[in-house]
Amino acid sequence: MKPLACLLLSASLAGCAGAPFKVPVSVACVGPLPERPANSFGSGGYPGDKAAAQAALVDAAAWEAYATRLEVVIAGCPST
Repeated sequence: MKPLACLLLSASLAGCAGAPFKVPVSVACVGPLPERPANSFGSGGYPGDKAAAQAALVDAAAWEAYATRLEVVIAGCPST
């Protein structure tokens, strides 16, 4: 090889050495999807203001926990 060609080849390869690039890698999800929570608010007759508020708070906490578990599972899944 000519010296100039060798110099250009080594310079082009050296420029790629420090540049990060993404390589797609197939990975499995962290685990199975969590079970959706059942709502206690709105099932049956109206129990009164205090009981309805408590049921809504219980449901909100259950859905927040569900969303957190779902995010953990989805974070481990490959994105397409």
